[in-house]
Amino acid sequence: MRELHTAPAAWHLQHSHPETLVSYFDPWQPVTRQLDMLAHRFSAVKALCDAQMDSPATENAELAALRDSLAFHLLRASMWWQVDFSPRAVTGLQATSFMQHVRRHTDRMVDDETLLDVLTWQHYMHRADSGHIMVTGVDPLCRGNTTILYGIDGHRGFRFALRRAGQSLSWNDITHPDFIAACLNARALHCLLETECTAIGEWDLAREEHIQASRYHTQHFRTANQPTAVENYATALEQFSRCRSRFGRFEFESIVNKMAFSVILAAHEQSASIADLLRHGATRPVSSRVAGSLKKRARTHVATGTDPLRRPGLDAMLDQVETGFALSGGN
Repeated sequence: MRELHTAPAAWHLQHSHPETLVSYFDPWQPVTRQLDMLAHRFSAVKALCDAQMDSPATENAELAALRDSLAFHLLRASMWWQVDFSPRAVTGLQATSFMQHVRRHTDRMVDDETLLDVLTWQHYMHRADSGHIMVTGVDPLCRGNTTILYGIDGHRGFRFALRRAGQSLSWNDITHPDFIAACLNARALHCLLETECTAIGEWDLAREEHIQASRYHTQHFRTANQPTAVENYATALEQFSRCRSRFGRFEFESIVNKMAFSVILAAHEQSASIADLLRHGATRPVSSRVAGSLKKRARTHVATGTDPLRRPGLDAMLDQVETGFALSGGN
């Protein structure tokens, strides 16, 4: 990160473009990490733009375009994964000010302007028409003779279609609330068509477990208070223990790690130990042995679920929080 310290604008222009931060069509990329990177890079680039407003530097226009692009993709990603997004809470900007950045980007990028309209006002769509679908992309990971296409319909729902060589496109009738739900269903049917695989039960489990995981994705930007943080962690850990599909375990492990980090953050903000929160922050008993794994999971979240630019500061915060059980005689 040395170049970021010496030339932050140039570094962001090289490393902070949304297409390098987000993989919309790959469900195996952690939602938490991608949202965190978009939100943090937008704030960082906006701060650089604000600092350079009175400067005639030639990179100002490029930085401004990058800031606006990050704003658009932060909004798109939130709708893509059905995440509650408040511009004021996440970026510190009023909604109207934030949307000015989004619209500056869509004024330059016609395809993104169309996509934003489909996800929001639908001026260009047959609104409430499930048969009017805008194609958003092709699944880059599927193999075989069947192609998966994804789209958004007149209900702002996510849809998929399967197309075999020499056959016409056929859209599935089910409307999904987020992209991952559509993707899991699409890959289940793709697997069935291509291989008649016996692993269809794995996909069924993954879809059921994603419904549980999506509730946590929706609340990604919400800040948990002290008791809620511990309760959320205990609940997520219990749900994770029940996951039987590979994708469900992948999603919930990321969620549990984020919930663990929220507990550590709550302890830091309260100047309390982890032991204090575990004793008083949940309605159900939490074993003292959980304290050690909490910090380990929190560190995993920082390493794999947040913007790498935030890691030094977050690691330092984790170091400051005491476990608390060694002094109290707990295990």
